[in-house]
Amino acid sequence: MHRNTYTIGIDIGGTKIAFALIDSEGTVREDKKIPTNLSGGTEFIQNEIGKQVNSFIKKYGSSIMGIGLATPGYIDPVAGIVKNAVNLNWKDVHVVDILKNSIEMPLPIYLQRDTVAETLGEYYFGAGKNCQNFVFLGIGTGFGAGAVTSGHLLTGFHNMALEIGHLSVDEKGPPCACGNVGCIETILSGKGLVNRANELFDASHDPVYVRMKDSITARQVLRMAKAHDPMAEELMEKMAKSLGFICAVLKSVIDPERFIIGGGLGKAIFNKLTDAVEKEMNARVFKMDDQPTHFYKSSLKTSAMGAGAMVWYFNNILPNSLKNKNE
Repeated sequence: MHRNTYTIGIDIGGTKIAFALIDSEGTVREDKKIPTNLSGGTEFIQNEIGKQVNSFIKKYGSSIMGIGLATPGYIDPVAGIVKNAVNLNWKDVHVVDILKNSIEMPLPIYLQRDTVAETLGEYYFGAGKNCQNFVFLGIGTGFGAGAVTSGHLLTGFHNMALEIGHLSVDEKGPPCACGNVGCIETILSGKGLVNRANELFDASHDPVYVRMKDSITARQVLRMAKAHDPMAEELMEKMAKSLGFICAVLKSVIDPERFIIGGGLGKAIFNKLTDAVEKEMNARVFKMDDQPTHFYKSSLKTSAMGAGAMVWYFNNILPNSLKNKNE
């Protein structure tokens, strides 16, 4: 692989779309973020996403190896279809074909779930770079997970391995956007945190909190918790217990060397909640005092790095950043 080869990574989230042009050393040469236009439909893919990709093509041309495209939800990576992404309001969107018809140069496009892509990004360039067994947990607008086991990406028969954000764990819990109730994502996500804050503030009957209802943001809740607001601290404690429970399940099933916490909200709460999460996890699993599982914060510059890494992974090519480690 020559030094001047690049991949384009695109990570489509519920609130923003991240783009990155990455070289084979794992250096982000260019990156950009734009808001996700949920009302724009397929025209948004053509007009906005295609436009940004074409700007990379004009500058780097034939040096671009391909495009990695990451979205949340249930996808068919072979057909290039997002079958159901509740945080995007997408159903049966032929996103790969639409993007191919929007760009000015024929390039291979690889579609995967966002957390699977971010898992690859951590393995190639981030906190999982020297680790053959780890679980990535992405806490952002939604909640998702991915894993590398014995150096291989875990995807599953239906490409839905570790799609645990929409696993119902409380039959009396709050409704989820997927149509179920009590899903993990209703607590461990930006949306979930805001919804739970609104419920708690409303039930308090305290005029200070009631006035904040329906205008609170996840960022505000974090600031309040930092200032030791009791309501916000209660919400953080609930998140820590829920995340600890999920880590206990995954530790028991997958036995990772480490957990990597990513996503905007995940990285924001990492320092505050990690000790409590680890304590909750260890209280729920078989005791192996001599075999601890460590927690790491995602070190990727942008979530689009994982999407870009897919181009190398699905072509069985090692980027230069990994060659010395594996040769």
